[in-house]
Amino acid sequence: MFLDARKADCPLNRATQFAVVGAGPAGITIARELASVGPVLLIESGGLKNCDDVNALSQGESVGWDYSLTDSRARGFGGSSSLWAGWCAVLDDHDFVRREWVPESGWPIEAAQLAPFYARAASVVNLDRADFDAHSVAGKAVDLPFDATLVTPSVWRFGTSIARFGAQFRDAFEASKSLTALVHASVADIQLSRDGTKVLELLVRTLDGREGRVAADVVVLACGGIETPRLLLNANGHHPAGIGNETGLVGRFFMEHPHEAVHALELTHADWFEHSLHQSNGIGGQQFMLALGLTTRAQQTEKILNARAHVYRTPDMPSSEPPRLGLFMEQAPNPNSALQLSDSRDAIGLRRVRLDWQLDSLDQRSYDITCRLLAEEFARCGAGHLSPGRPSGSTSRGRTFIPTNHHIGTTRMSATSTEGVVDSDCRVHGIDNLYIAGSSVFPTSSWANPTFTLIALALRLADHLGSLVTHAARERDHG
Repeated sequence: MFLDARKADCPLNRATQFAVVGAGPAGITIARELASVGPVLLIESGGLKNCDDVNALSQGESVGWDYSLTDSRARGFGGSSSLWAGWCAVLDDHDFVRREWVPESGWPIEAAQLAPFYARAASVVNLDRADFDAHSVAGKAVDLPFDATLVTPSVWRFGTSIARFGAQFRDAFEASKSLTALVHASVADIQLSRDGTKVLELLVRTLDGREGRVAADVVVLACGGIETPRLLLNANGHHPAGIGNETGLVGRFFMEHPHEAVHALELTHADWFEHSLHQSNGIGGQQFMLALGLTTRAQQTEKILNARAHVYRTPDMPSSEPPRLGLFMEQAPNPNSALQLSDSRDAIGLRRVRLDWQLDSLDQRSYDITCRLLAEEFARCGAGHLSPGRPSGSTSRGRTFIPTNHHIGTTRMSATSTEGVVDSDCRVHGIDNLYIAGSSVFPTSSWANPTFTLIALALRLADHLGSLVTHAARERDHG
């Protein structure tokens, strides 16, 4: 069912087994999965329709590379899926391992542990299956004359239709006896036990001044890579630095997928890349777009970050102009690329975000080397030619990287509390019943759009929480 927290007859003092904060793809996925285990309260600051005064809660300031804090974020049931273009991709196996040339790299889980949840995530986003092998999806479209030891094909896939979580799952919430969505309710504080090891209550507020407290056995924060660390930093009643921030890592390692063109290359065979310029029907009618990247071996040899190239035209480019080759880059984990709080407060009393997005020398070096290798390979096989005097990268062109609206890494997953914010089960280190879902837990960003992976991680977290409840129930039954 749906409850509007602004209405006088809606009690805001509540108790539930599971409280999930944030009704985007991660939050809705977890809530739906946990509904078979026990009662779930999904708390969302927005409503069922877009609302300007609610969206204003996301405003903040950007003090590093230019970055909008509002363009790609949507409050309301369904979250940012209302803006999502449906791009699905999976992380490469080597994204999960420690790379000695990438400081702070490595996940505390292996790629194989996520594979079964990728398979389940496919149906959530309306894919027939979690097949991302370029050859089996795209068939002969990947038969391009590149050196296979250097260049590898990948695909983005698109569900039919694109999953708009608000519309797609609204009926399920309305019909369920275990799912309650409390909308127009913003979490303003997280209150811990005296010893700091358990969440006791969530303080919720409405824009019209109502206030209440929610007690839950388990709390999951699924508010995105900006809002989740913001809530933790604002909740400083127990620790002055905020919840989970004893080692100062909440909000740090903000990562994106910087995008930029390969400026030294002009394509000469645009017809080769029709499957990169537009969504195409692959084998079995699967919608895909083709991408090209350097192989794992090439990345290891050059000691660079992961990336994928795509062929594109901007809306203002005439059809007679050759398309361009652009790169979606992995960003190196950088503790100085960070989200902090400003002194300005929003309408419910939370301090606003102050984001300092930074890129470092490894980001630039990886971009330059990837550009050079791809440009040379495209020229070698006749797909394009090099333009004398034009730089491959942005070093001599000023700061030209643009973001792709992916918010990654601000509550990173780690084996120990000194390296990150959550453990391998996405539980905040040192707090028994507080978990985080979303791309903020990614230790590294890979090249791949994060939504498909964050849904897989949400399914994995829901299974873990369900197993904990089942185990506890068995222990009680057996005395």
